[in-house]
Amino acid sequence: MNYFLVFQNKSYEEERKGGYLWAPQKNKNGQTFHHWTDMTLIRKGDIIFNSFNGKLVSVLTAQANCQEHERPTGLEQLDLWERDGWLVDVEYSDLEQPITYKKYMEGILKLQDNKYAPFNKSLRGNTGYLFRVSKELANFFFEIIEATNPFLRKKLQTEDNLQLENIKQIENDLNSIIILEKTEKETIIKSRIGQSAFKKALLTIEKKCRLCGVRDERFLVASHIKPWSESNNQERLDVDNGLLLCPNHDALFDKRYISFDETGKIMVKQSLEATTKMFLNINDTMRIKLNERQQNYMKWHREKFSEN
Repeated sequence: MNYFLVFQNKSYEEERKGGYLWAPQKNKNGQTFHHWTDMTLIRKGDIIFNSFNGKLVSVLTAQANCQEHERPTGLEQLDLWERDGWLVDVEYSDLEQPITYKKYMEGILKLQDNKYAPFNKSLRGNTGYLFRVSKELANFFFEIIEATNPFLRKKLQTEDNLQLENIKQIENDLNSIIILEKTEKETIIKSRIGQSAFKKALLTIEKKCRLCGVRDERFLVASHIKPWSESNNQERLDVDNGLLLCPNHDALFDKRYISFDETGKIMVKQSLEATTKMFLNINDTMRIKLNERQQNYMKWHREKFSEN
């Protein structure tokens, strides 16, 4: 998943109403710029932070890959641009409390990349349309959003409480079949709390448990392949370092009682008895799809699985 920030000062009303982003391929002089051509980098599920009048007002989710598209109806007044352009269908999630960037500019400048970044050292947005956002800066934005938007914060706290209830249930279930040290239980709990942004990102690309198909979001856990405690900041937010799993399968995966080989076929610890596997809904024929980056993370997980 990639992250971007769009400055929509000229076309916000039209694009917001139409549910899209659009940038020209060239201006009237035949020139093009990276903040237009970067539209082609957007893929379905990517996140775009929306800036209007100096504030973060919405978080957008790409509903499809970028496509070539003529200038949409409603943008005719912007006649400095040619008709050919790039379009991305997006879903707008508006913030109750827009965020003023200047209040957080010190942190923003530290976390954004040096190249193609949205803001400059003059504490202003760079001239242009679409800019790249580092995963560290995206995480920073999500933290600010959760802290400043009461409704969203309440919603996320509710999700965290549900996750904690699920984890307590997992502890009870596992205690009947697996002996866990106190520090190990604490690790499981801590790894589930405060990761709402990571779960939201995963939910944009998959909607159910990878193994059993449970779809109720209240009972889906954003499970890190390489654990939060052992990952760097980039790895913690990388959706390729995650799987959506139901509580049962997440607990088994977290404790490395299951893993997956290079083809995505499940690997199960021999110490799990047939009855245990039946109650926890796992069998040796299960298989999941893994992309190349997930396979790299899974290699790490598989090595730890073999050590146990």
